[in-house]
Amino acid sequence: MLLAFIAITSAGCNKAKDLLDVKFDADFETNLNVDIPAETMRNTDASFYQESTIDPQSNTEFAEYGSKIKEIEIKEVKATILSINKEVVLETAEITVKSADLNPAVWSYTNETLTVGKQLVMDNSNGQWDNVQTILDGQNAFTVSMGGTSDQDDVQFTLLIEIKTSVTANPLN
Repeated sequence: MLLAFIAITSAGCNKAKDLLDVKFDADFETNLNVDIPAETMRNTDASFYQESTIDPQSNTEFAEYGSKIKEIEIKEVKATILSINKEVVLETAEITVKSADLNPAVWSYTNETLTVGKQLVMDNSNGQWDNVQTILDGQNAFTVSMGGTSDQDDVQFTLLIEIKTSVTANPLN
């Protein structure tokens, strides 16, 4: 009887504790201002690389709950061209989200024409969202980068990277 009482009471306490769960959206974003400089020799591809840092602690709710976070669910990861000085084709490109010794999330693109408003697909086809979630679980600043080659030089564009999440925290954790 005593064991049954303890089991029921313990399960009840966990359910009561779960009632205190707090859910909130925590979105993270950065702009990559890519500059593909004018080349003097056109027999080489116009290459570029740009990176930026995102600190999850810059989101006030995320920072407030910190060690109390139980779960982070990735809802969406996307990249949108906000501005560009002329149409360009990315012959090859990679967008990478990385942090320290964790597995990076990498999306590869070939022959993508960039125009204002163009969104580059950043799906979970190779477990990239899982890697982003692991990076966010660490709650440390991480790097977002884009590098590659294009069919033209003397191009400048701004790429907005957005990571949208749903976070569950519990003040009793």
